[in-house]
Amino acid sequence: MTPPPQMVPRTQPIPLQPDQQSRVYFKIPAANEMVRLQTHFTVPAKPARVGTMFLWPGLEPREGGRNYYPIGLGVLQPVLTWGDACAPVQQPPTYSTWWISGQYVNVYSNDPRYADCHSGRAMSVQVGEALDVDIALDQATGVWTQTVTGRSGSVRYSINMRKQAQNMALFAIEPWDNARIPDKLVFSDTTITFKDEDRQSCLTPELTYTGTGGTITQPAAVDGRRCHIDTVTVNVPRSIAPQPVSGR
Repeated sequence: MTPPPQMVPRTQPIPLQPDQQSRVYFKIPAANEMVRLQTHFTVPAKPARVGTMFLWPGLEPREGGRNYYPIGLGVLQPVLTWGDACAPVQQPPTYSTWWISGQYVNVYSNDPRYADCHSGRAMSVQVGEALDVDIALDQATGVWTQTVTGRSGSVRYSINMRKQAQNMALFAIEPWDNARIPDKLVFSDTTITFKDEDRQSCLTPELTYTGTGGTITQPAAVDGRRCHIDTVTVNVPRSIAPQPVSGR
């Protein structure tokens, strides 16, 4: 079978970010918004016991979008973590296992309901475990619910974003303090649902990248509101050479 074509980047990857992240951004116009993100990825091998590694998909608002202020820029993100994190939740012993929780992080807000790190319950997961992620908006209430499901169980986290529009989906490898990961991160069978019909924003999205970026297969419009992407691949950050893993 011929592999699906790769999207041609609209911008080249920008220079490496201070925290050495690699991200792939899928953006739609600020006049529209995303109301659901569904995707899947697999827990990688355990890295070396150094720093903290965050792997995640997420949603963010664009300035100019509906109700961007007063909350401002934050990210709805179910985060797969190796090491310690700011999430205010009971975490497994450091480096004992990968773990995941639904989170909201906003480093700009002064409102305690949104500032800093917020999290649902943490769930320990196993190497090779397939994780199903669903980030969905209740449009009547403005409440976003993140659900992560795998063979280890399921965790949920909900937060009321006061009807702030989310206009960007992003996929990230986020290492801190010299954390290492040996390979690219692949998100599969991704569906993004828009509030308003907009096939063109699905077929020709605005794509941007940080760090070493990544690739995205050609999106397909399921209907006017749902946009399907076979594969999003996030490259290993440039400062991270492939490293031996600590075992399974």
